[in-house]
This record gives sequence, C-alpha cells and structure tokens, in this order.
Amino acid sequence: MAKIGHGTVGKMNIFTKVVIVIVLTLIPIAFLYNSSNKTSTAVVEQELLQVNLNRIRFFVEQMDVEADRLWRAAFVIASDSDAVQMQFQSSADFDYAMLTSKKLLLQKLDMQSTSFEWANDFTVYSPLSGVAVSTNLKQNYDAKYFQNTSQQQWDYRVISTERGPEKAFVRHLMTPLDTFAKQLEPNLIVEVTFLSENLKKMLESFMQGSVGQPFLYRPGFEPIAPQGVNSELISAMTAQFDSIKAQNPTEGSVKITLRNQPYLVNYVTSNSLGWYLIDFQPMNKVLEPINHSKRMFYAASLLLMGMGVATAALLYRNVQKPINALIRAVRLLRRGVYGHQIKRGSNNEFHYLIEQFNLMSEEIQTLIDKVYAEQLQAKESSLKHLQAQINPHFLYNNFAYIQSMAQLDRTKAIVAFTQHLSQYYRYTTRTEQQLTSLAEEMDLIRNYLEIHRMQSERLEYHEQIEEDMMSILMPRLLLQPLIENAIVHGMEGKKGKFEIIITGSRAEGGWTLIVDDNGVGMKQEDMEVLKNSLQLQTSTNRSVGLSNVHQRLRHFYGPSSGLLIERSSMGGLRVGLMMNTGGDSDV
Repeated sequence: MAKIGHGTVGKMNIFTKVVIVIVLTLIPIAFLYNSSNKTSTAVVEQELLQVNLNRIRFFVEQMDVEADRLWRAAFVIASDSDAVQMQFQSSADFDYAMLTSKKLLLQKLDMQSTSFEWANDFTVYSPLSGVAVSTNLKQNYDAKYFQNTSQQQWDYRVISTERGPEKAFVRHLMTPLDTFAKQLEPNLIVEVTFLSENLKKMLESFMQGSVGQPFLYRPGFEPIAPQGVNSELISAMTAQFDSIKAQNPTEGSVKITLRNQPYLVNYVTSNSLGWYLIDFQPMNKVLEPINHSKRMFYAASLLLMGMGVATAALLYRNVQKPINALIRAVRLLRRGVYGHQIKRGSNNEFHYLIEQFNLMSEEIQTLIDKVYAEQLQAKESSLKHLQAQINPHFLYNNFAYIQSMAQLDRTKAIVAFTQHLSQYYRYTTRTEQQLTSLAEEMDLIRNYLEIHRMQSERLEYHEQIEEDMMSILMPRLLLQPLIENAIVHGMEGKKGKFEIIITGSRAEGGWTLIVDDNGVGMKQEDMEVLKNSLQLQTSTNRSVGLSNVHQRLRHFYGPSSGLLIERSSMGGLRVGLMMNTGGDSDV
C-alpha cells in the first residue's frame, strides 16, 4: 500500500477524502451554473437587442413625426393668401399695403414656428417678385440662394443664424406643385429649416438611463452625436457600418467586436430624413449585473471550498494526526522501539487513548529491559558453557600433535606450537571480560590458524582489514567460530591448497568482517536450510556455532545485524559478521 502523509495506511487519508468530496461536489455545481449562465447571457443579449431596437424605432418615429409636421406646415403656408399675394408684389414697391402684407405673413410664420417643439424657421420667397419673408433674419434670401433647392428630401447644410453658422436640415416646397416634375420656374418657394441641435437634444434624452451611445449617421456626412459620446468609437463604428447593414439595409441588430471589445449594435433608418439612428452598447456594461452575480457565485464557491478545507484541516488535526501518531507508534513497537512516547496534543477524545498508549509502551519497555537482561545473562552462561565444551575437544587434538612431534624429536615445532596454544587458551579462558578490541580478536585468530597450519601445511590464510578498525570494540569469540567452520567443513574433502581470506571494512551504519575460503562449499538447498535455521533460531549439528554467533550479534547490535552466508568468489563459502551500529535496515 502507498503511504500518504506521515505513515497513514491506505491510499488516501481522511483529509484527502474530505477535500476530494468537496471538490467533486462543487465541480458539477460550477459546471451547471456556468452552462446556465451562458444560456442566460445569450437570452439576455437577444432580449436586449430586441428591446433596444424597439426603443430606437420609437425614437425614429417621434423624429419622423416632428419632421413630417414641419413639412406639412409648408403646405399650409404656401396656401396662405398673404403668401400667394407675394407673387404679385415687387421688391421695388414699398407701399403701405405691401408692408402690411409682409408683416402679417411674418406673424403667421412666427405662429407656425412656435407651434413646434423643435427650433425651426420658415421662409417664403417669390422668384417672380424677388420678395422674401423669413423668421431667420440672419440669412440672405435671394435668387442665388434658392438656386440649390431640395424638395424631394431633407438636405443637410450650413445656414446663417443669430448664433452664427450652424448645421441644419432644409427642405423646399415649390408651387405650383408640379414645378419640379415639369422642370418649370416656381411661382413661390416655401423653405422649412430646423437645426441639428434639436436632434442632439433628443439623443441626449434618449441616452439617459442607458449605457448605449446613440448617434445619427448618413454616408458622406459628419455624424450627429450628443455630448458625452466617444467620438473615436463613433468613427470606428461608422467605418464598419457598411458591412453591418449589408444583410438588412433598413434596420437590424447585430453583435460585433470593436477594438477587442464586444458591442450590441442596433440601427433604424429614418424614412423622413434618410439618416440612420445607430445605438451601440458595450457588452461588459450591459451584462454587468449578470457578471456581478457570476463573480458573487464564484466567490461564494471559493468561500465554501475554503470553509470545507478548513473543516477538513480541523478534522485532520484533531482526528487524522492522532491516528497517524498511533499508527507510527505501533509500527515502532513492531520494530522493537518499545520506549516510544507519543507527544500529547489537544485535549480531546484521543488524549486519553494516547496517554494510555504511552503508559503501555513504558510498561512494555520495562518488561523488555528485564527480559533482555535475563536473556543476556543466559547467553553469557551459554557462551561460557560452549567455551568449556569446545576447549577440551580442541585440547585433545593438540595433545595428539604434541605427542607426535615429541616422538619425532621436533623440539622447535613443539615450542612454537605450545606458544600459540598457550596464548590461545589464555585468551579463551578469560571469561570475566566479554568485550574486546578487534586487534585482540585477530591475535586469537592468528594463533588458532597457526595451530592448524602447523598440523596441515596446505592451509594458508591472509588478512585484508582496514587499520582504523583494529580499535573497535566487539563481543569476544565472534570471529573464531567462522574460522573453525571454514576449516572443519571447508578443508575436509578439499584437495591441494586450502586458503582463507579475512576481510574487514566499514559499511554504512557499521562494519563487516568477511571470511572467504576456497573449500568444498555448500549446496544451494543446504545453504537455504542453514539461513532459515538462523532466522528461526534453530540449529543443526553443523550450525550450532554459527547460530550462536548470529544470535549474539542480534542481541548486542540489534535486529538489523547478523550473519551473512553466501557463495564465495573463491569457490567456497563466504560467512560474514554484519555489525550495524546506526541503522535499522534488515540484514
């Protein structure tokens, strides 16, 4: 199983599961809301386009109604008797009747002009008499001025007013009415004008309460726009308007992107003026309430997720962490660390459980110490008993060799042999001290090997031990059983030279002492049986000494130490002492 966190058993701990549940709960909600939001936005866009199109239709109708009223007033003026009399008067005549007639006509023109909401001017001009009467006193009306007449539609031009030159819409009614069709000279011309300022004021009123920017536009003319609109955006909009109205030249609603910003565009044609009323609204402002609601939803979702994570973290701190601590403590108990104490956390339901575990661990450690001490004493007694068993058997063989050398009168060999033998027994019989240095242990091994070499000249041995290892302390008589095992079981049945190599080196967390031989070795199945007997603490006739060494290593250095048994590169057997003083890895 994988480990998550600090020793949590399983693929996911409680904290991870709670966070995943929160995320999986919010994902479909967010998905459904986002889908619903897109649908709502599309519906709102269509409704806004339709509603705004209806608004500008109504605006254009109002504008056309007022323009048509002005145009119909021209017919009323043309049929007035005082206006008709102007055809028969000359500008050179300044009699009282003419002046009275002109004054009366001007009063009628003023009355007509003031009856309209828009600021306007009416002018009556007779080409026959050259007489002109107008409510605009700043414009010079003569034959040259009326050379450019517009009867079929409203013309947009600059005229003179009391405030100076201003842009205005102008239209002329000529009598007889068929004058334009038959291309005859008119008897009477009635001019109707209204300033573009009237339209600007209407557009300003239209803008109130809306995020749109309306303006009037006709190709070839400067747009008519109220104050407060963005002239650069209007210029960009008019540049694209030909492509916008390509599908429907009279009116329509479209969604376009202008300067990387989406806009809703509505346009309607004025039948009276021939101009387009265009209104474009930035989408970000139109959809601001929806976007605000969307932001609030995501903020609430994040807040909910944060609260969920905080709840999961609180659960993790007060439930998962104590469980993890208990799991780690149980694992340490299994590894032999019986004195481990769990740090006490917050005072909750786990406090009592942790406190009782610490008491149990302390009691187990006390019992282990007592049992370990008793086992150590038993092992020491077993060691002394083993030494007592080994020494007499070894001594009998040595006496037989001394007897043979005496019979052959080999005094020097007897002296050298007895020196090695005495030094060997002086070391092995010193049972009061159980620890020794590696240097002293190697002196014992050299004496032991020399005793056997003198009995069998085909025995050779070599040492390859790092010099700084000679000072390390170790239990006595750990290496001698390995040498004895190599000689007794490896040399027997081996023809020719028998060689032993003792290697010592430091390893990660401790050191190793390896004994290699070129003896007969062991079968693989016998080697597996020997390894299993060491782990199960059982022993055969061959493994009594090795099993004793293996158990002494584990008791003294810990469960990660012990014997290494494998085939040697020399052809025989390799047996090693693995002494781990700072790690916990298994052998």
